[in-house]
Formats: sequence, structure tokens, C-alpha cells
Amino acid sequence: MDTALMLRDPCPPLALALVALAAVLCFAATAFSVHGLRPELAWVDAQMSVYLVGPWAGMLRAGYVALAIGILTLGIGLYREPPRPRRSAAPLLMFAIAAASLVVTAFAPMRFPDEEQRLVHLVHGTSAQAAFLCATTGMSLQAWRLRQAPAWRRISPVLLGWALACFTGVWVLALFRNLPRGLSQKALVAAIVLWFGFVAWRLWREASRRHRTMGETPRICC
Repeated sequence: MDTALMLRDPCPPLALALVALAAVLCFAATAFSVHGLRPELAWVDAQMSVYLVGPWAGMLRAGYVALAIGILTLGIGLYREPPRPRRSAAPLLMFAIAAASLVVTAFAPMRFPDEEQRLVHLVHGTSAQAAFLCATTGMSLQAWRLRQAPAWRRISPVLLGWALACFTGVWVLALFRNLPRGLSQKALVAAIVLWFGFVAWRLWREASRRHRTMGETPRICC
């Protein structure tokens, strides 16, 4: 990437990385906070979707939206990391679908045992599964693509193994219904969110290094 291109870039990787990292931290903060504010729910058994209904649900919905923004923003930033001939829009597409599905999940309530099945409940279940599957598929594809980027070549196998473990976890969660639903789902969510947070931090570090190498002042805002 030459200096002239970076100067014309309306939204540099540094800004994208910072937005993504802030969004991931926002989701983590709201998720932890809502769990503390809802002591009546058994966190081992209660899935994340339970916290999207009732007191403080709006706070967690905001966290879901922030995470969706972070996933999409990070996808845009990572798209440009490999050399131009080796880039692929497939991971970005998966991240975009995952982000949209996450927002739908946040605002379409889940079905509780004492409720009749409604369309909105089906929408929630479908979008939640789509968010998990598309996010972990995008993570795997992106980690595979990053092996083409010199700055990411050494860490890409770790990111790929991490992503594939998350992808496997989605299917374990779907197939083994006797697992503690809350605990198992939250462990998977934590692994996915940590992957996004780590990659956002890594993107920020690499973007900062490139700016320092060129002797430029990093631009933080788009």
C-alpha cells in the first residue's frame, strides 16, 4: 500500500481497528453489567437471549448493535490487509451477514416455555444461528486469507485454529442439547468475542506501525 493511496483513503485501517476494538469492549462491558444487574437469572442456565427481555434489556441490545458495528468494521479493515490480487470479499460478506443477523437477534425476542410460537420467535432463532455460523465462517475464511499478508503470516495459523474451534463449538452447541445452555453458549460467545478483540488490537498495532514507518501522524477519524 503506497503513501498516496493511504492519504486518499477516507477511512484508514487505524480508524477501523479502533472502532472495532471499542465496539467489542462495549459489548463485553454491557454483557458483564447486565449479568450483574439480573441476579434473579441463573447465568449457568440462562442463555444470552433471556437477558434481551425484561429489565436492562435495552443496555444489552445496545451492546449487540455495537458488536455488529465492530464485526462489520473489522471486516472492512481486514479485507485490505492481504495484497490486492489475494483479497477476497467472502469473509467480509460473512461478517456483514453476521452483523445484520446479530441486530435482528437483539430486537426479535426469543420464545419462553409458557408462550405460543410466533413468527418473531422463529426470526430470533434463525437470526441467532445465522449470526453464529456466519461469524465463525467469516473468522475461518479471514484467518486463511491473512496468511497472504506478510504482517499476519506468523499469527494466521493460530487465528485459523481458534476460528475453527469456534466453528466446531457452534455445531457442538446445536447437536448436544443436554449441555448447560447458558454456560456453554456464553463460553462460545466469549471465545468468538475474544477473537474479534484480539484481531482488532492486532490490526490497530500493524496500522500504527505502518504509519510510524512512513513518518506520518496517524489519522484516527474517518
